[in-house]
Amino acid sequence: MQEVRVGQLNEQTARIVIELAPGYTLDPQQVQVRGETSRRWFVQLPELTTAEEDSPRSAPSSQRGDQQPSQFSNRVTAENDDDSLSAGQQTAKVQSNVATADGFFIRVSGETPKVRLSRSRPRDPKRTITLELPDSIIASDLTPASLPENRYSIESWDVSQSDSTVFITMTLGDDSPDWQTIGTEIGNSLRGSSVLPEGVEIRDIPDSSTRADISEPAEQVTARPLERPSAVRIPNSSDRLPTTSSEASSTDLPQVSQGRIVVALDPGHGGRDPGAVGIGGLQEKQVIFPISQQVAAILRQQGVEVVMTRNSDIELDLDPRVQIAERADADLFVSIHANAINLSRPDVNGLETYYYSNAGARFARTVHDIVLRSMGMRDRRVRQARFYVIRRTSMPAILIEVGFVTGAEDIHNLRDPEWRSQMANAIARGILIHIQREF
Repeated sequence: MQEVRVGQLNEQTARIVIELAPGYTLDPQQVQVRGETSRRWFVQLPELTTAEEDSPRSAPSSQRGDQQPSQFSNRVTAENDDDSLSAGQQTAKVQSNVATADGFFIRVSGETPKVRLSRSRPRDPKRTITLELPDSIIASDLTPASLPENRYSIESWDVSQSDSTVFITMTLGDDSPDWQTIGTEIGNSLRGSSVLPEGVEIRDIPDSSTRADISEPAEQVTARPLERPSAVRIPNSSDRLPTTSSEASSTDLPQVSQGRIVVALDPGHGGRDPGAVGIGGLQEKQVIFPISQQVAAILRQQGVEVVMTRNSDIELDLDPRVQIAERADADLFVSIHANAINLSRPDVNGLETYYYSNAGARFARTVHDIVLRSMGMRDRRVRQARFYVIRRTSMPAILIEVGFVTGAEDIHNLRDPEWRSQMANAIARGILIHIQREF
């Protein structure tokens, strides 16, 4: 890496340019960006490859254009089925439209078209904004399922092709503001148009309420015994796996009898912050809240005092989460999340666990290995990171990512209430075993 440059594109958009040494490249789809605070961000880069090793990947069949339109009436229509770019006509290919932390981003390859924007008339029954991209075609992997759902009060998206122009129409909900477009180009790998709200902060725009929240109500959450999946892949690091019969049992959870042990459980995101949004519009908060509630129920049954950073679907900043744990004088802190990467990478699946301190590292390895053994997931390792909630807490703290909402394998599990109960049981077991070992 030769140089990193940071600039302010406009009042709402910052640009980070990473210049690599000659002969090296990376896949921009694998770059992960996480907010530690509203003013501090963590950027994790993938492994670099030499230019000779890098080759384009075709989209998997699950992302092709043969999927049915979603319940949000998202629609993609292409009159020209030829994906090839004709010289002098189609010079851009519309690759994706994704929700971002500040609005939406329409990514294109080839020459960036000059977007023309038109708005519906006041007497029209629905408020719409249409983006016209001349000299463009629709990529085959831009499907109805890949369009943003339930984000920023946009009721639906319609993408269509007419001759050499792509039309992208946003149907605005009652709470939606006006929107503007800004061309974005970072090197040769990231080009397109940012669609940003006009006149309001993004955090003040609620998500659409068209989709019912799939989270289980709190009163229905109960601790369920773990049923081991039929196919369990044992990780290689067997020296760190449970070694006693009480630890390895799939039904008998360890009982805490050493006095007052307090665990702070932190379901990430919430309220107007849905977290990551994955395949079919599944939101991170819909996955992790029922898991967190069940972990709390299991720990309490085993004699642990539990403090939740949030007990309902509310938005909560990072520092209050830390302060709740500190005021409770918690012995352990566990933040529960679901992971995500670009929707074009459904092959990325698995379990990740993060820590910051040495004490957190021991805690992370115990919980990670127990969950890995119980759930039979792909192992994406235990890693050190500087996430705010695990760096600013004084007790041993971990952040566990229970799977990828963008993963073709994980998405089926994350949608399954029974699997989420098994995950909650596995996390609780890991916490209890760590308590047995360390307290």
